[in-house]
This record gives sequence, structure tokens and C-alpha cells, in this order.
Amino acid sequence: MILESLQTIKKAETEAKERIENSKGEAIRIIEKAKADAEKLLVEKAKDAQRQAEKMREDAVDKAKKEALNIANKWAKETQKLIKKAQGNLEKAKEFILRSILG
Repeated sequence: MILESLQTIKKAETEAKERIENSKGEAIRIIEKAKADAEKLLVEKAKDAQRQAEKMREDAVDKAKKEALNIANKWAKETQKLIKKAQGNLEKAKEFILRSILG
């Protein structure tokens, strides 16, 4: 009876030690998997951030191009107005010179 009790206790201790060792191994596997998953997630987020930065640069370039074209168009319109005004003044100057000569 006592021998059986001691054997049962010894068996329970052995099983407890095995379970503890198995738990340690399982904990290590879980930690390693979590670490690998975290590394994958970090790489993915870094790539996402890089793509987003590239998109922002492209958008900034597009916006700058549009703004430059708007400014160039505005200057072209103003230049055309000045050319027309200068041509009108040239015609007046020609008429004045002709009247002065013929005068």
C-alpha cells in the first residue's frame, strides 16, 4: 500500500516534470513563431511605408507640374496681351510718323 502510494507519487512527479518540459518547448515554439510573424509584419509595414512615400513624392511632382503649367499659361496670356498692346502702339506710332512726314 505505501509502496503503491510512493510509486503513484513518483509517477505523478515524473508526469509533472514531462508536462513542464513539454510546456517549455511549446512556449519556445510560440515565442519563435510570434517573433517570425512580427518580423514579417515589420517588413510588410516598411514596404507599405516606402510605397506610400513614393506615392506622396509622385503626387507632389504631379502637383508641381500642374502648378508650373498654370503659371506658364498665365504668363503666356499676359505676354500675348502685352504683344497685342505693343502692336497697337506700333500702329499708332507708324500713323504718327506718316502724318508727321506727310504733314
